Amino acid sequence: MWLYMIAAVVLFVGVVGGVLTGGIFLIIFIPLGIVALIAAVATGALGRSAEKRAGAASTHHAPATDALPHPPAQPTGHVPTSPEALVDARRQPH
Repeated sequence: MWLYMIAAVVLFVGVVGGVLTGGIFLIIFIPLGIVALIAAVATGALGRSAEKRAGAASTHHAPATDALPHPPAQPTGHVPTSPEALVDARRQPH
């Protein structure tokens, strides 16, 4: 996608510069813009081809709305940090 933006900017600068001033803009920026545009199209086509070969789905589906089941909370061994929690932890028999 970013190659299309670079190609568009280079072609725009080349066309505007070529119309207004001519010279270096017309000689350098137009061919560079065309090369960038060809590279963008080729990269996009090769990327889509590689996705199809890898077995990517051709249509996008909405994600499932069902939430995954959560396991019950397990003790983590986390040390209580507040003074009240420390006192309560000391009072519990081990």
